[in-house]
Amino acid sequence: MLSIHLDQRSGKPLYNQIYEQIREQILTGELTASTKLPSTRSMAGNLGVSRNTVDTAYYQLQSEGYIDAAPKSGFYVCALTPVDYRTKPAVPVPEKTTGSTDTADASETQDKPAFLYDFDPYSIDISHFPFSVWRRLSRQVLMDDHSLFLLGDNRGDQALRSAICSYVRMSRQVTCTPDQVIVGAGVDYLLQMLSLVFQSSSMNNITLESPGYTQAAHIFHNNGLTVTPGTMDKSGLSTSSIAPESSIVYVTPSHQFPLGTVMPYGRRVEFLTWAKASADRYIIEDDHDSEFRYRGKPIPALQGMDDENRVIYIGTFSKAIAPAIRVGYMILPPELLKRYEQICGHYSCTVSRVDQAILTHFLCEGYFEKHVNRMRKIYRSKHDLILECMQPLIDRYGLTLQGEHAGMHITIFLPEHINEQSLIKNAATQGIHLYGIESHYLPQHPEKLRQQAILLGYSALTEEEIKKGVHLMVDTHIFDQSSSSARFLS
Repeated sequence: MLSIHLDQRSGKPLYNQIYEQIREQILTGELTASTKLPSTRSMAGNLGVSRNTVDTAYYQLQSEGYIDAAPKSGFYVCALTPVDYRTKPAVPVPEKTTGSTDTADASETQDKPAFLYDFDPYSIDISHFPFSVWRRLSRQVLMDDHSLFLLGDNRGDQALRSAICSYVRMSRQVTCTPDQVIVGAGVDYLLQMLSLVFQSSSMNNITLESPGYTQAAHIFHNNGLTVTPGTMDKSGLSTSSIAPESSIVYVTPSHQFPLGTVMPYGRRVEFLTWAKASADRYIIEDDHDSEFRYRGKPIPALQGMDDENRVIYIGTFSKAIAPAIRVGYMILPPELLKRYEQICGHYSCTVSRVDQAILTHFLCEGYFEKHVNRMRKIYRSKHDLILECMQPLIDRYGLTLQGEHAGMHITIFLPEHINEQSLIKNAATQGIHLYGIESHYLPQHPEKLRQQAILLGYSALTEEEIKKGVHLMVDTHIFDQSSSSARFLS
């Protein structure tokens, strides 16, 4: 039996205490590879807690790659290097000169034909946004601080950078100081700035996930960088597919888009080991929708494991607040921050200082946390509903599900006899908008390695629309490739 001590008065959830203590024993080598853990039933009985509490702790450990389940056998410790990354020293930050930033993000809204049910994986639910709070904060900052109409810090106002720093430290275990934070009008703009930094050095070859965020590939390519597609496996981007000449890799470890993969601990260590092997290697960690995880607690950021300053951390408020709140941020390692200041330090911040001030209050006064908690519950309910509604289709057509329990969409892999584009066209004739995975592969990606899938977004739909939309898929047999009905309901 494992040595676990639970403190009922600590205020920390019991499942989290179990998770942290087992994780500690794995990382320090006390629990070695292939060690079998006690069953959830015996663990629960020994600790005097519910079995569900132990199930949640084990699930979190399994999600992060510390343990794995063997069918009809139990849980076993994965083979890991026993290193504790939490003991890293404080990071020295170079002296500040004049900072910078500018514009653009993804998830741009485009004119779309009218559909009865649009399973858009890029949209969010704004119907529950606290508009009254945002209006009040807007009036408050405009009345209280007329200096907001003057130019501010090129990297973003100090107050917002400090608020972001506190937020990612508490929620994502990211280690940084406000001087490392660069604020810009969206992730795409920040990638544009990074491209300028990479152009000026030997770091001009980058490996990206494929399928993945193709907009990033376009930005890097248009700025003269060589883009190489990396292949995906069950643990995320494969380190063996990193091009030998690449000095940069771009990953989404907490919830890969579009596959929904969560990168386990062992693979994260592989990437950090790769980055440490050469002086000019960096990892770009895109943490685009980490707030929305519906089982267990959020997976800690890769940046928090980085003890040699090789991870560039990028985040945005587009998913958690609204796409029109065009505020993204990146956290640069100190050495790269020096280069950034030299090359991009003269660019002005592209986010309005008024918007920065409103967002600062929204973060610091607890409204953001309250809003995210509320949306997490709403999205979880929709997530559970769409899984329930899709089950008959999954059973009938042999579909494979991936990417559940996090984010705002699920990925449905199609068997060979169902063609992705034909399915999308069949759905459109019934007034259903489905989205394929094909467009998320980089052009250089070998055809033989591509898979067919649809991305089923649920966040912007009501629960009633989810039920009716999926039931319409069932009733009209759109997954039958012989289906050619053309009664588009407009």
